[in-house]
Amino acid sequence: MAGTVPLSRRNILTDRRRLVISVLGVAVSIGLILLLEGLWGGLRVQVSSYEENVGANLFVGEKGVRNFLGEVSAFDSSAVDELRRRPEVKAAWPVNTRFIVLDFHDRKQAAVLVGSVPGGMGGPWKIAEGRPVEADDEVVIDRALARQHGVGLGETFEILGRRFRVVGLSSGTRAWMLGYMFVSHDASAGLLRSPGTASFILVDSEDPAATARAVREELGLQPLSPDTVAENDRRLFAGIFGGPLNLMVIIAFAAGTLIIALAVYSMTVERLREYGIVKAMGARRGRIFRIMLGQTTALAALGFVVGFGFYLAASALITYALPQFWSHVSPAVVAGVALAAGLMGFIAAFVPARRVSRLDPASVYRG
Repeated sequence: MAGTVPLSRRNILTDRRRLVISVLGVAVSIGLILLLEGLWGGLRVQVSSYEENVGANLFVGEKGVRNFLGEVSAFDSSAVDELRRRPEVKAAWPVNTRFIVLDFHDRKQAAVLVGSVPGGMGGPWKIAEGRPVEADDEVVIDRALARQHGVGLGETFEILGRRFRVVGLSSGTRAWMLGYMFVSHDASAGLLRSPGTASFILVDSEDPAATARAVREELGLQPLSPDTVAENDRRLFAGIFGGPLNLMVIIAFAAGTLIIALAVYSMTVERLREYGIVKAMGARRGRIFRIMLGQTTALAALGFVVGFGFYLAASALITYALPQFWSHVSPAVVAGVALAAGLMGFIAAFVPARRVSRLDPASVYRG
């Protein structure tokens, strides 16, 4: 085994130019995998940002509703008063939500409209600039969405036929390609032509389980925990975007594996005489495979290090140029991609190892 390390190292370092090209090719594949996983992680964080930050420990919706972003819910908002009378309920506030499509400077933009009572629960949880909504003709818009369309404080634009003035820019209120817009509850009721109704009631309860039972049995509505709503929203978007993203990850993995295999195979073919001598000296398939594995895993390791640098640069560039796309990779994802790089090297080792295993040592002496 000790002899396999120098041979593997020497074969890799013989042609430095080919080594650099091979490492860069693997790095592009690794960087792409990390970027796709980062965008996927960012999507999962963003689509559940409302549920995780608004401050409620119970979402009450129309019976059968499971999603905050994916379904239309509308019921009599008088249920708010009934919930507030319960001793364990500290706060209960109605909100209206709806997908809308706006026209910003002749550009279409999908957004999530949220109507909440000024000063109550349900509005933006972080104001980056300006102030929260106080009047029915005011709006707080997601800062990334405002930057994307060149909208600033004090400007006005039209929402469903009615003009609103921007009084605040919120931060962290992005649902991937969608941005949140916050107006007053009365304004949303007028826009949606649904006076006296609510899409959800946000509840802060000292005993969420007891409140949930009362909601089901006495009000006939659907109580959901924030974690349940968030997971349902993530599953909704996973069904839409998960398939294409996973396919691109598989393609990038296959491309990286193929690059490693072809690079080591070409190095091997150029040194078949040396491998023939190794076989003639009694090297078995296991030792030959270890020699190849040393080369392929070295390429994979170098590709991972450079690829991680590519990911950091590409992620920063995308976030700057397209703030609606946010990348987030956890240490577990980085470790998973590192294992995937090792798997690339392991799989790639079979191609050149098979070529050498079929080599007849006598052919070396016949020239």
